[in-house]
Amino acid sequence: MPRPLARALVAAFTLVVVGAIVLTLSRLDWGVVAVLFARRDAGEMALLLAGALLASMAGLSFGFLAWRVVLLELGPPISEPRVVRVFFVGFLSKYVPGRVPGMIAVTKVAAANGIAFGRLIATAALIMSLVLLSGFTVGLLAGVQLLGAQAGWLAGAAVLIVAVLARPQLINQGSALLLRLMRRPTAAETASVRGVRLAVAWQSLSWVVTGLHVWPLAIAMGAPPVRSLALCVGAFTLATTLGIAALFIPDGIGVREAMLTAALSLVMPPPAAAVVALVSRLVSTVAEILLGAVALTIAELLLRRRRARQQPADEEPSPQTAPPIAGLAHRAD
Repeated sequence: MPRPLARALVAAFTLVVVGAIVLTLSRLDWGVVAVLFARRDAGEMALLLAGALLASMAGLSFGFLAWRVVLLELGPPISEPRVVRVFFVGFLSKYVPGRVPGMIAVTKVAAANGIAFGRLIATAALIMSLVLLSGFTVGLLAGVQLLGAQAGWLAGAAVLIVAVLARPQLINQGSALLLRLMRRPTAAETASVRGVRLAVAWQSLSWVVTGLHVWPLAIAMGAPPVRSLALCVGAFTLATTLGIAALFIPDGIGVREAMLTAALSLVMPPPAAAVVALVSRLVSTVAEILLGAVALTIAELLLRRRRARQQPADEEPSPQTAPPIAGLAHRAD
C-alpha cells in the first residue's frame, strides 16, 4: 500500500476512534456524579473519585501485562512500544460501533508490527480463557455473601482454578479447541507452563485491583467499609465477567450494571447501589480512555526516538516519518 494512502487511513481511523469515544462519553450518565457530591464533602469526594480512577487504571495495566505474557509466549520477541501499540489500539477500537472496523484495524496494526494473524487470534483466545476463568474465581468474593458459604460450589470453583494452575496445558488445549470451532488459524507455538501461570497471576491481580475502584464509591454512598470491601471487588469482577460472557451485548452494558446493583444491595439500599453501578461504568470508561491515550502517546514517542537514533547523524530526517498513532504505515524494525 502506498505510504500516503496508509497515512491517510491511519488519520481517518484515528478520527473515527476519537469521535466514537466522544460519543460514548456524551452518552454516560454524568448526573450521578452530582449525587455522590451531594452525599460527601467536595474535597473528600474528589479524593474518593481519584482513588477509584487510579485503582481502575492500575488494574487495567495488570490486565495488559497478562496479555503481554501470552503474546510473547506465542512467538518471537517484540519491542515493548510495539506490544503497547497493538494492545491499546485494539483496546480503544472497541468504542467504534460494530466489531468489523476495529478488528480490521487491529489486524493491520499487528501485521505492521510483526505479529502474524494466527498469533494475534491465538493470543485473544488464550487470554479470553484466562479472563473468564480468573474472573469467575475472583467473583467468589461476592459469591460468599450472595449465595452463602456452601462448601459445594466453593469447592467446585477451587478445583477448577487449582486444576488449571497444576496443568496449564488445559488452557492451551481449550484455546486451540475454540480456534478450531471458529475456523481460525492457530499459533505456531503454545504458551509454556510458566507463561500460563504468570498470565493467570497477572489477570487475577488485575481483577482484584480493578474491583477495588468500586469500594470508595460504595463508601461514599453509605456502605460499611469493612463488610463491603470483598463484596465490591467480587461483585464487580463477577458482573464484568458475566458481561464479557454475554458476547452479543456491547461491553456488557446493562448486564454488568444489573448484577453489580443486585450484589451491592446487600450492603446499601438498591437506589444507592444503582448509583454506584452507574458511576463505576463512568469511572471505568474514563480510566480506559486515559490509560490508552497515555500508553499510546508514550509508545509512539519511544518509537520515534528509536528511529531518530538509528538514522546517521549527518542525514536529514526522512520526510516519510511515521504517523502519530497506530503504526499502520510502516513495518516492524
